[in-house]
Amino acid sequence: MEIFEFILLMLAAIALSNLVNRFIPSVSVPIIQIILGVVITYLPLHFELTLNPELFLLLFIAPLLFNDGRQSDKEALWRLKKPILLLALGLVFMTVAILGFFLNWLLPVIPLAAAFALAAALAPTDAVAVGALEEKIKIPHHTMKILEGESLINDASGLVSFQFAAAAMVTGAFSLRSASLSFAAISLGGILLGLLMTLVKYVFVKWLRKLGMENVTLHMLIEVLTPFAVFLMAEELGVNGILAAVSAGIAHSFGYKKLNPEIARLNIVSKSTWSVIIYVLNGLVFLILGTQLPEIIRTIWNSSSLGHAQVILYTLVLTLALLALRFVWVLVMTLPGTGYQKPAPGHTIKNALILTLSGVRGTITLASTLSLPFFLDNGNPFPERDLIIFLAAGVILWTLLASNYLLPLLIGDDAEAAQVNDETPIEMEILRNVVIALSEQTNDDNRVAIGRIINTYHSRIRKLKKDEAAERLQRPLLIDTLKWQRESTLLAIKNKEVNLFIAYRTLHRLNRTLFRFTKDDQYKTNLQALRQWMEVSGMLNQATLSFQERREALDAFRVRNIKYVIEKLNAVLPTAGTEVEDVSSSILRYERMLSRYSRSEASSSSRQDFDTTLDELARVGIQLERDQIQLIFESGQLSRAGMKEMKNNLLLMEHDLRELTI
Repeated sequence: MEIFEFILLMLAAIALSNLVNRFIPSVSVPIIQIILGVVITYLPLHFELTLNPELFLLLFIAPLLFNDGRQSDKEALWRLKKPILLLALGLVFMTVAILGFFLNWLLPVIPLAAAFALAAALAPTDAVAVGALEEKIKIPHHTMKILEGESLINDASGLVSFQFAAAAMVTGAFSLRSASLSFAAISLGGILLGLLMTLVKYVFVKWLRKLGMENVTLHMLIEVLTPFAVFLMAEELGVNGILAAVSAGIAHSFGYKKLNPEIARLNIVSKSTWSVIIYVLNGLVFLILGTQLPEIIRTIWNSSSLGHAQVILYTLVLTLALLALRFVWVLVMTLPGTGYQKPAPGHTIKNALILTLSGVRGTITLASTLSLPFFLDNGNPFPERDLIIFLAAGVILWTLLASNYLLPLLIGDDAEAAQVNDETPIEMEILRNVVIALSEQTNDDNRVAIGRIINTYHSRIRKLKKDEAAERLQRPLLIDTLKWQRESTLLAIKNKEVNLFIAYRTLHRLNRTLFRFTKDDQYKTNLQALRQWMEVSGMLNQATLSFQERREALDAFRVRNIKYVIEKLNAVLPTAGTEVEDVSSSILRYERMLSRYSRSEASSSSRQDFDTTLDELARVGIQLERDQIQLIFESGQLSRAGMKEMKNNLLLMEHDLRELTI
């Protein structure tokens, strides 16, 4: 019961951390979660968390890296392979070597192998922390792509290096030659195993589908279990489970290329499920660090070898050394032939600083150090385990603070970052491009349906216009549509094409509305004269009709007026200029009214054909919009957060459309 209450408390703390961040946005969520973890340790609980390092690695590292592989942008990885590999492999190994020796020199109490282990744990960057940071500041698009690719690969390279260094510390044996050969063998083995198990999973799932087992919950459970199964199998066979999880995640992302209703539903459920899992796991890592910190700090504070200020100073020196090494490496990357995008003259140092400070340390660093074993093979305690975890936590905090408060100063005056955070103009541009693409597909058979779909896009653009000028422009158009209805009514009276009582009631309503909008006395005086002229003749004509006949006559007259207004609006549309979305939105509104009042006039088969065409064109529009979003994102005009939000909205629209047609 105590462990269940503790888990509930941790989950509540994760939710609370985001609530606190809402009111204190200047403090990043990981820092808030660490503080909440410390607070939890002082609550009167009857449960004390004891970490199992091997279980910790399986529970946190496997799903986090598997998800990183799933979410990776394969095209960007290939396009930026040179700078990404230079950072993810070259910088990681350089960091392990240089920082390991530096740390052993700075703190001789930490053995060389343990210093290498800490350096390997500090080498990987955290894309999750940078992604959260991107929501508040505009990290350059090219830099963000490199950071994402680097994080995916350096997680694996850093963790593999960490495992070798930790194993050398535990066993007391290390050979560079045998370690290099072993590294290549188990790394390649891990990658192949991840691909092989993904293929086995694909065959198994395909077999289940042939049996008719399309249950989304079952397939989602298989997907969630995949990273754990891959990691455990890799560890059992003696290959690298980390690389196996990454390669399985990348291979798994190719499984959604074939679209059908079942896979589409699974895709939507998968995105939601994994977002919750990763959200919880990332939060738990920082909370667990917070729960471990008080005991670690007490142990270090009580140590006679290190003073309080001295150990904090060591974390700052270690952070500066780590960032300096990264800064120099990034400068080297700008040399010709590296594949890195050459900055404009005078911006080399600035771009290097942005890429350096964006390399935040986070979840992987924490998970690595917390997974250190408590004892060596000879039974002795792992040397300075608490100090290593404290140093890692200090570096994470310093890099988080630097990215939160120094990056905005660097990016603040950058041309790309100076764009307005509100990406509404970009979204409007995307929708307008979709309208142009749909218009090019118009023919005689689909003209009405495409017009309906285009009007929906114009309506969405209109809703995105929130300025007062747009609101003022809508009022004259509304008055014009009322005048056109009145004009159509008077024309029908003149040609004796309408029941006079129905005409009187319609004119009465229109004149009253027009007078309210325009305050024009002609509508007020004409209304009184109209009432005197029509009361007698209209009532007599109305008395000869049954209720059903009156209803049909009223609907037919409404259809006449609506068609008249639509004709007028379509005539105005080519010359509407900047008000084209307002005119199109009005056309859409009147077409919906026309569809409602004239439903009985059309046969059920023709309506069904029209609805089918409408659904097909709606799907075409969604795909065009998705392509436009990706294109503008690739050009760097749209942030990753904005791109994800727009694509998620498209998924929901697509899902609703599919549910209506199944």
